[in-house]
Amino acid sequence: MDGFLNVLKPPGLTSHDVVEHIRKMTGVKAGHGGTLDPGAAGVLPVLLGKATKMSSYLVDFSKTYRAELFLGLSTDTADASGKIIKTASSFNFSLKDVEKVLHSFEGEIMQIPPMFAALKHRGKKLYEYARQGKTVERNPRAIKIYYLDILEYLPPQRLYFEVKCSKGTYIRTLCAQIGDALGCGGHMAFLLRKEVGPFVLSESHTLEEISGKALAEGLLLPLDFLFQETDYLILERKDILSLLQGRFLPLAEITNRAMNVFCEPVSEKVIPVYTNKKEFVVLARWKYDHLSGFRLKPEKVFKPFQELR
Repeated sequence: MDGFLNVLKPPGLTSHDVVEHIRKMTGVKAGHGGTLDPGAAGVLPVLLGKATKMSSYLVDFSKTYRAELFLGLSTDTADASGKIIKTASSFNFSLKDVEKVLHSFEGEIMQIPPMFAALKHRGKKLYEYARQGKTVERNPRAIKIYYLDILEYLPPQRLYFEVKCSKGTYIRTLCAQIGDALGCGGHMAFLLRKEVGPFVLSESHTLEEISGKALAEGLLLPLDFLFQETDYLILERKDILSLLQGRFLPLAEITNRAMNVFCEPVSEKVIPVYTNKKEFVVLARWKYDHLSGFRLKPEKVFKPFQELR
């Protein structure tokens, strides 16, 4: 069993809990495509079998969230599970004031990862230090906010917004940053993840909906699901054999023999490669150097040559 599941994670379960549940149900190797906080709900891509090879590509996708920011009350975790560390009173903002602050966070900004995070420091997760009452130095990291829109503002405390952001963004931290920019502080009261790249909330499934029978009826997404909107190549068997043996394919050879028209190569771009029977075989990456020009380098093999039809 190889492929992806678009799981609707409920609040109260960790991402690891969800993966363990599916691993026990299917009996195959499994992983997830990006941690979602235990208190949060929403899209959690789960990778099964050979799809676990795809985790590094999934991490790079942008994500979209809906969040509730509770203004005037700051916690040590920046969410509702933490201890109150600061309060503010007698504040009120116009919708225009709030919109101006939110839009000031769009584009590239810096964030310091929260102490209550799964990010590792010297082989140990940050939240493990935090639970011991320790604080370790964390370097600011550049992230990108593609858009940040108000959904509803219920003065003075409750603000609902939607954000599309790059990998590495902590929405809890963003909520605290917005609260600080408004001068009253705040924390994330609720979080819903709507999208992780091509995985969308409207097509996700609860754990109750996912069963052996349901998987057989089409809930399992194919191995090439992450690359269905990208360029691809259909190659002859001898070229595919070259890739599977670890050889680079020069662009000139591919152009002469490829069975489909493809866009100009882009250095470091990853594309799926298929046989003329549309079997997904390998992921390959375009490489460029001044001496050899563009060449296609095999990166992840998903079907050995002897298994091809």
